[in-house]
Amino acid sequence: MAVTGDLIDFDIIETHKENIQALPGGRSAKALASTFAPGGRTSGSTPNETRNLNDAIREEYEIELNAIAESDDPLDIYDRYVKWTLGAYPSAQATPESQLRPLLERATKAFQSTGDYKNDPRYLKLWLTYIRLFSDAPKETFVYLARHNIGERLALFYEEFAAWLEGALRWAQAEEVYALGLEREARPVERLQRKYGEFKARYDALPQSETGPSSPALPTMRPALATKVDPFALSTPRSMDSQAQRPVGGMSTTKGGKPKMAIFSDTEAPESALKASMTEGSRGWDNIGSISGRKKENMVEAKPWIGETLKAGKKINGPPKMAIFKDTVSNSH
Repeated sequence: MAVTGDLIDFDIIETHKENIQALPGGRSAKALASTFAPGGRTSGSTPNETRNLNDAIREEYEIELNAIAESDDPLDIYDRYVKWTLGAYPSAQATPESQLRPLLERATKAFQSTGDYKNDPRYLKLWLTYIRLFSDAPKETFVYLARHNIGERLALFYEEFAAWLEGALRWAQAEEVYALGLEREARPVERLQRKYGEFKARYDALPQSETGPSSPALPTMRPALATKVDPFALSTPRSMDSQAQRPVGGMSTTKGGKPKMAIFSDTEAPESALKASMTEGSRGWDNIGSISGRKKENMVEAKPWIGETLKAGKKINGPPKMAIFKDTVSNSH
């Protein structure tokens, strides 16, 4: 028996350990033994039987999602759904068979504007799982979370972001992230202080030349272009008749008579537009999108092959053949 009461046969797990995807929080040895044991849903069943069982369980979760509007805790459904997927596909969770990537994209998009869940550890862990397994731009995803205040009060966000920066040898930026989390008193504060102390010991042991770039880890968003101060504007107030002061064609001339390029300056933008650009627009993207959506420009659209012709390669004419010497004189004798 693989699992008898509290006894677990670890020899069964040993034979499959190279194919099991590791998780930061670890995996249940009892669940793994039940999965891979003879008679379990993986080893003791045919692939079709296992697939049918997983499809049936997945359908139950989808039914719950269809009625998510009536749930007291909608995030709980996605949280249980993702945890089941990670457990049901311990060695194939990053494959199309598990459907984990679209599930995480759905779960993270569903609550990104819900204030009640922005500092819920369960929601942040969904984002972290997506970053760890699928994100093609982890740093940009962390910055996106920071600008939308997701995980702002949770120490886990700063710990994970700083750990990624440290792994990328961006030590100065990692220290900046830790300092930001301590300044905001992200909870639990004691754990964040301990993690920062451990990081500081490693950081201080480095040579000064290996601290990485000193640019901000969370660059400040520039407001919309309409709020920029025109560097070419005069310090004196503009005349009411601005059109009369503009040269014909919107161009000024140099001493040689050659026209200069006209610089556009939207100084008449309405005040409401300026205020709007300083609020919601300063957070960056409203939606981070999906990986398939970001790669669509690099995908060739599928179409039928009927009536299509394949272009043959162009024949390249090589150098002239070497002339063969023929002794015609010796043949006459």
